[in-house]
Amino acid sequence: MVKEPLGGPRVAERLQVLVIDDDATDRMAIRRHLLSAALNSDVHEADTGAAGIALLRERRFDCVFVDYRLPDMEGTSLLQVFYDIANDQMPAPFVMLTGQGGEEVMAEALRWGAHDYIVKDHITGPSVLIALSKAREIFDLKRARHSAEDKLRQAQKMDAVGQLTSGIAHDFNNLLTVILGNTRMMRRRLAEIPPAQGMAIAPKVDAVESAAQRGADLVRHLMVFSRQQELKSATVDIGAALAHTVTLLERTLGKGINLVLTAEQGMRPVHVDATLLENAVINVSVNARDAMPQGGTLTISARPVVFNDISHVLISIADTGTGMPEHVRERIFEPFFTTKPAGEGTGLGLAMVYGFIRQTGGHIEVDSEAGRGTTFRIYLPQAREPLTNKEVNHAT
Repeated sequence: MVKEPLGGPRVAERLQVLVIDDDATDRMAIRRHLLSAALNSDVHEADTGAAGIALLRERRFDCVFVDYRLPDMEGTSLLQVFYDIANDQMPAPFVMLTGQGGEEVMAEALRWGAHDYIVKDHITGPSVLIALSKAREIFDLKRARHSAEDKLRQAQKMDAVGQLTSGIAHDFNNLLTVILGNTRMMRRRLAEIPPAQGMAIAPKVDAVESAAQRGADLVRHLMVFSRQQELKSATVDIGAALAHTVTLLERTLGKGINLVLTAEQGMRPVHVDATLLENAVINVSVNARDAMPQGGTLTISARPVVFNDISHVLISIADTGTGMPEHVRERIFEPFFTTKPAGEGTGLGLAMVYGFIRQTGGHIEVDSEAGRGTTFRIYLPQAREPLTNKEVNHAT
């Protein structure tokens, strides 16, 4: 079960520390040691567990010192309010302060998510700084491990969905081949009889053929997601390609969207299917527009980065829209998943983007929170060969 999150924004650049202890002397000692170490920090205080919980829900902290014995609750009870036991996660580094000194107390504190502890008889400058540093290091390691595990599970799920989708697409394509073959045969037979006799049948044949063609388009979309679509790759100047795409988007997005493009000069090209890349950027941008019904800013940028020790071009597409809650963000690349009303989306747009980027040898990720906008990041490996004159002319 996910526990209460810490709330509010973190104050930038200054270390935010909270001390929850009913002993004013101990609170002052920790404050003094932190300030004497010349840490660029703000120290906040609470003398009860309830007051500490209230502060924790109001804002984010970089470290929390909490007393084991509080006047209204045990320190471990406070930890349990915020501890996500299923994922071994706390929303901030916690250090338990205790005058007991027993191993049972320490074990219980660590069991409920504390990252370190200090015996009150040993509250010294070095002990406070060591505990703070150790707690933050352990917190960061656990968070990084949890993030890596989440990404691995998501990648495994998407690979499994891709394999299933590929099999379905192939079987569906075989059925459509039979249907389209029979419609062509029926058209030949209709051409051999007087028009008056075929008048009632011809519209039905048209309807069958039209539905089958839509099915064939669906198969092509699924093949892109499952990375079975043949790519027409070329060496592409990303800056020029994005400039061309933005020209198309200016007519598509409408007047309420402020469109901004920034691309660093001198980037090495990428080897990619230019048409599918353009479609991917447009697809993500149109979703961004839908997330900004009252208008907003869409920023498309490109710059060189090193990703997994390989030179890439990073294309970022950021909007100021409504953002997505976590349960939606985790599923946006799945085929047929959509939050749009029935008839307004197939749920294949972002699935196609995902499949195309992965087939290209790239990587895509999304950063989004409800009410805070969304940023898609597309990583494409940089090409080793330079652009030819023909490719330069095509890109521009």
